[in-house]
Amino acid sequence: MNQASTIKNSVASGVSLKAVLIGLLVMVINAYWISVNDLVIGPAHNYMSLFSNAVFSLFVLILANLLLKKLSPRFAFTASDLLVIYIMVVMVTTVSGHRMTRLLGILVHPFWFATPENDWRNLFWSHIPEWFTVGDKTALSGFFLGESSFFTRQHIAAWLGPMFYWSAFIFVVYFVLICVNTIVQKQFTEHERLTYPITWLPLEMGRDTSTFLKNKLMWMGFGIAAGISLLNGLHTFYPFVPPIPVGWQPLAFEDKPWIYMGRTLVSFQPFVIGLAFFMPLDLAFSAWFFYILKKMTQILMGISGWHTLYFDEQAQGAWVGLGILALWIGRRHLKWVFTQAVTGKPATDGPSSPMPYRTACWGIIAGLLVLIWFAYKAGLSLWVLLLFWGIYGCGAIGVTKIRSGLGLPVHEMLWIDPARTMVTAMGTRVFAPRNLTVLSFFYWLNREQVAHPMPNQLEAFRIGEQSNIDNRKLLRVIILTLAVGIPVTFVIYLSYLYKLGAVSSGSYIVGIGRESFTWRLQPWLSLPTTHDYFTMSAMGLGFGITGFLLAMKMRFLWWPFHPVGYVLGVSPGEMVYVWVPVLVSWALKFTILRYGGLKAYRSAIPFFAGLILGDYSMGCIWSIISAVFKINTYNMAWHG
Repeated sequence: MNQASTIKNSVASGVSLKAVLIGLLVMVINAYWISVNDLVIGPAHNYMSLFSNAVFSLFVLILANLLLKKLSPRFAFTASDLLVIYIMVVMVTTVSGHRMTRLLGILVHPFWFATPENDWRNLFWSHIPEWFTVGDKTALSGFFLGESSFFTRQHIAAWLGPMFYWSAFIFVVYFVLICVNTIVQKQFTEHERLTYPITWLPLEMGRDTSTFLKNKLMWMGFGIAAGISLLNGLHTFYPFVPPIPVGWQPLAFEDKPWIYMGRTLVSFQPFVIGLAFFMPLDLAFSAWFFYILKKMTQILMGISGWHTLYFDEQAQGAWVGLGILALWIGRRHLKWVFTQAVTGKPATDGPSSPMPYRTACWGIIAGLLVLIWFAYKAGLSLWVLLLFWGIYGCGAIGVTKIRSGLGLPVHEMLWIDPARTMVTAMGTRVFAPRNLTVLSFFYWLNREQVAHPMPNQLEAFRIGEQSNIDNRKLLRVIILTLAVGIPVTFVIYLSYLYKLGAVSSGSYIVGIGRESFTWRLQPWLSLPTTHDYFTMSAMGLGFGITGFLLAMKMRFLWWPFHPVGYVLGVSPGEMVYVWVPVLVSWALKFTILRYGGLKAYRSAIPFFAGLILGDYSMGCIWSIISAVFKINTYNMAWHG
């Protein structure tokens, strides 16, 4: 029987208090764990679409639950309990890690690093809103130099205002995205029948634990991946242990024409091979094909003497285009939803909907008014902030639909942020200095789009639907998680930074501020530019190619090129690190389907799931050792 129909015909289960309380505890532990790793050895857990720390936490709970069932069955977790805790960990992980690091680094960078040489005091200090930053150098001394404590009256007083405003800002952004997900969920799930590949592993682990753990192919994949990670981890402590280099290895090209390819990396991470196996075959093919085509184009253009290829701008236009096209495809559903909301008629939104459509529409309006007020109070002109949120919204919807339907293993979208899109296309002269300054403080939100909250929220509701959890109760759990997790993450990061010091830790705290103010804002203000027709043309080209590939894909079943593959191939961050494992996974999946058919493919899925779980589990163990003992160990995502 179809699982979705089974759920619709059954009564959704509640969310137990036990699961919420344990979830809050596990959530705080994860927030601390991620923060220490992020500040000491660099980010890893939430770089991929499927968060390694959340999967590992679920795995540990499952193993502990097996013991509980034998020793004290009445205290054991149900499948719903396990998945609720998993979702809570996922939600806090979208806040922790790189996102919080970027926010804190940007808020204080222009005050600590202002010098007579860069003249930031006269260049843009007057445009910085005092209410959402910390400009007191005395209070910032411990933040950057360490050997201090956040829990002093002076430090808490300095940060209390910014913590409140930015916590509220993050919460409202996340809530608006939840409301948007409520509206698009039915379109994506029922009308377009998206399959949500990223949810397969946690659902199988939590919902059908016994079958999953008894699968021999899963343990075979687990053993291979965990064994590689174990050897590589031991090698970091004992060099005589032979490593298996699966991480990023640069290809060194010093001769022409190959040098024109630029930075090229190869890797063979098992968890990426496993994640890519859940991608549709045409997408996996298109992703590595367009990436190689990009490299070949760089060689040809380098030979011809033309080195400015505008690939980043093509990617900007393509990602925004994906969001616009998603809205256009779902226009009938959106019209129906808004008609329901305006007329007040009871909407048949179904038991899986997190909230009534009318509530979601009013939630979007109220949330956007708060965000507009926040940005306007900070000094953004009305037309600038409306354009900013419009571009952000299109990108969010685009990445959510693509990930929900195609299971992208990563969607970094590096430097494809609304501010850069606006400034590179229109030039800096049309923006007042205050607009450019305030836009620089929003760089933390979308410098890259790993750990984007919107697809994770929609996948959480999909898990609720598929595991018979009442999504309206799950919504309350998610709101509680955010209300607790956001300020807790703030405090964890600040307490650790005042102890360690942003400068001495060598963390990304300093680097992100340098990107935002030294590399972007200072040139914007010092060297004004006009609109760039080449940039605008490249964005239009990216939009046009995406639309053409989508039209061909929808019209001809035999068409081999997926529009999202083009976007991934030309983007500056997506395929750079994972193109080889995606290629390997595509070749394996193609071979299995070609010679074994669907039956062989379905039988092979547990093996590739085992690659993910094994690599994640052993990698997380090394990560925990790093967090506990404050030492560098093997990092499954970064090490060679």
